Amino acid sequence: MNNKSIGTILLLILTLFCLNGCDRGNPGGAAALQPEREAAAAATVEPLRLAYAHKVCYEPFIIAGAINLFAEEGLKVECKLVGGGIQAAESLVTGAADIAAMGDAPFLIAASRNSAIRLLTRYGGGEKMHRVIARTGIVDIRALQQARIGIQLGSSTHGAFIAWAETVGLDPGGMRFISLRPLDMPQAMQTGQIDVMAGSEPWPSNVEALCGGKVHELADFSSLGNTFPLVIAGKNAVTEKRPQDIAKLLRALRKAVAFMHDNRAETVRLAAAAIGLPETQQETCTYRLFWDVGFTARDRAGMTMTAQQLQQLGKIEKIPALDAYGAAQ
Repeated sequence: MNNKSIGTILLLILTLFCLNGCDRGNPGGAAALQPEREAAAAATVEPLRLAYAHKVCYEPFIIAGAINLFAEEGLKVECKLVGGGIQAAESLVTGAADIAAMGDAPFLIAASRNSAIRLLTRYGGGEKMHRVIARTGIVDIRALQQARIGIQLGSSTHGAFIAWAETVGLDPGGMRFISLRPLDMPQAMQTGQIDVMAGSEPWPSNVEALCGGKVHELADFSSLGNTFPLVIAGKNAVTEKRPQDIAKLLRALRKAVAFMHDNRAETVRLAAAAIGLPETQQETCTYRLFWDVGFTARDRAGMTMTAQQLQQLGKIEKIPALDAYGAAQ
């Protein structure tokens, strides 16, 4: 064997030694580093910024967070707590959130003004979600034409109230609406600043609890046949770039809803702790609504009904597309 052959063999041995020995400080070599690399990659993924409120209408999100369902799906979420659906819609418009939960009217108003906002799916609702609470002296709905009515303008309740008023022969255009945050309605009723309030839970129940026998339920809007969908909306850019994360979000919400159906007492306890209601009131408010993830023809019809009322009021110029991204999820 000549010197050239010996040199070639020695070079080959040295190369093999380096390949096998370079990971000696890390048993298992490159394969053992894989979990660490995957974890590092996961840590760099931007969280999905999710806007919702600690209120009854947003309980699947509260439950999903409380029992770690987002994490269970491998979804990194940054929760942005807002005051309600109107603020959630605003967070989408301003870019402060990627995904937001809200009632039908806030979505319709936001989507009619910004084509970049897309309906993802419905996660709940209920024909009796909105209620009208009046002073005991007001027993005839025709008295609403002269009453001072506390309502959050532009809210889902506002759209529902208009539709209901016209259905029962009242003229909402001639009513005296006083724009109030739901948070301020109990005190306004107690101090006589308003005669009637209209809102979604827990605010009607809060007014009843504070004012006792001085108030009573005058009406709900179940006669309309509207489900008053509670919906999730997102930015088009997010749904296009992060479809897997949207799918994870919807799976987490389905799990949360299943938990709410199967674990009533624990749901009430967790929701009451977040929202601040007594558990007995919390249970009534929670199960006055229905909870289910999906979007149906009935939901579309209900939202169209609300959109038409908002259009007549001049709140929206056109009815936005109501094809839900999550309808077939």
